[in-house]
Amino acid sequence: MGGKLLIVTGPTYFSPRDEGSFFHWLQSISCVESVSGQLTDLHIRLKRPPSATDLRELIALLYRYQMDMKPLAALKTARNADWFAQNTEAYWHAPVFGKAKLSTEMRRIRKLAGQIKKGAAVAKRNGSTGRI
Repeated sequence: MGGKLLIVTGPTYFSPRDEGSFFHWLQSISCVESVSGQLTDLHIRLKRPPSATDLRELIALLYRYQMDMKPLAALKTARNADWFAQNTEAYWHAPVFGKAKLSTEMRRIRKLAGQIKKGAAVAKRNGSTGRI
């Protein structure tokens, strides 16, 4: 994966110092080889696969600057899958990988909960107290 190119839509900067801070942070991440721009896209060339620390920094940077995080999905490996891709509760999971798919069991539970809620509404309309 060395030499991988990530292309992300560039962020909105709110001041020259904000822009400087962004590039300083990005270029301080040890796996980043170079950064260039083409129109509104930012090209981030990696010199090697990111370490866990590098990947966490990339996640934080793109999240902080509200950038499209989907290109980071290409950095998933067997070594980082546990904490990076399979951690569906992580703040970055949906922005990187999209919405987590519900398991069959969770879909069944949600459907059942909806039926119970609907039944309770019908009972209430019919004047039932719900007590036996």
